[in-house]
Amino acid sequence: MRICALLRLVPDLVEEIEVEDREVIPFRYMSNERDEHAVEEALILKEKFGAEVEVAGIADENNEADLDEGLGIAAAKGADKLYRLILNKPTFSRVELAKALAGFLAEKNYDLILTGVQAVDSFAGSLGGALARLLNVPYAGVVTEIDLEDGKIKVKKELGGGLIAEYRLPLPAVIGVVSAERPLKFVPFTKLRQAMRKSDVERVELEVPEVKGVEVVRYSTPPEPEIRFIEGEVEEVADELIKVLEELL
Repeated sequence: MRICALLRLVPDLVEEIEVEDREVIPFRYMSNERDEHAVEEALILKEKFGAEVEVAGIADENNEADLDEGLGIAAAKGADKLYRLILNKPTFSRVELAKALAGFLAEKNYDLILTGVQAVDSFAGSLGGALARLLNVPYAGVVTEIDLEDGKIKVKKELGGGLIAEYRLPLPAVIGVVSAERPLKFVPFTKLRQAMRKSDVERVELEVPEVKGVEVVRYSTPPEPEIRFIEGEVEEVADELIKVLEELL
């Protein structure tokens, strides 16, 4: 079984983010956490069934270097092959991204494509479903465990409220992973640096098509809340606090 796990870059929300009318400019990018779980789940399947695991990091020319750590971690954990899929322009549209990826993925004839079910810059989690539609294969999202059974995959999917459903899907298929069935393996820094130096990463340039539909009007930050400090004795603070709460009613 040949598996491809997709690894996207997302803004590092710990660092400063500059917001302009039509663009969000992070100080740095980092690997999407849900995609890291997709990579981990792919490597679990390798351990269980001897699958061949390929990891495709997705970036554009402006943030390509930020893929190094995520791909290095994948290599250190046992990924068989690594790709840098470089988009010719940035895009926040998951439909555009899916169309850019579909040709590459179709040519590779993977049995299973894993992606994080969502990203910090895309809570809708539409990439997996869009890819499945373009590749004409089945899709299941919010998956926490994958198993192989009689040439099909059996997945456990979260339904909310603590409920879990099990589904069987024929291969090939696309799966949106919410979390791997085990915590992410820790990779020591020395092993990571060694993997980053030795890894052979194939660079592939992809063209992002323009898809008409939803158009970004502008990005903006929410207004900063008004902060008011109340000082004084306990009784004075209590009286002032009551006044403030009454004004809000």
